[in-house]
Order: sequence, then structure tokens, then C-alpha cells
Amino acid sequence: MNFEEALKFMKMGSKVSREAWRGTVSYWHIVLYKDRDYFVEFKPDGSSSRLFDAVELDDLNADDWFLVT
Repeated sequence: MNFEEALKFMKMGSKVSREAWRGTVSYWHIVLYKDRDYFVEFKPDGSSSRLFDAVELDDLNADDWFLVT
């Protein structure tokens, strides 16, 4: 799926990832922090690795997004 579809799923509370990240990033999830929504990146071991509010162009243009179950 593309990023637009992945974002819709994240807004519904789902976790999403990219094929290109296999083994390095487990998934992204949206969380509310200090009255603002942020993307949180989680590592394969389950720990959060960073909190950010911007997405890189490569990720926006990617078509390899998938739902994490």
C-alpha cells in the first residue's frame, strides 16, 4: 500500500511498516504527546526508538507499506 493508505490505518490505531525496513524498524504508530500527534518508530525488540512529526520523502513515495499484526 502507499503512504496515504498507511496513514489512514495509523489514524485508526493500526501499526504500519515498510518492506524496506525489515530487520531495522518494526513499525510506526501515532501517539498523542503533549496535546499533539506524533509518529513513534518502534524497533524489532519493541522499544521505541524515536518520536518525530515529519516523514521523509522516500517514505511518502514508497508503495511497500503494510499493516503489522
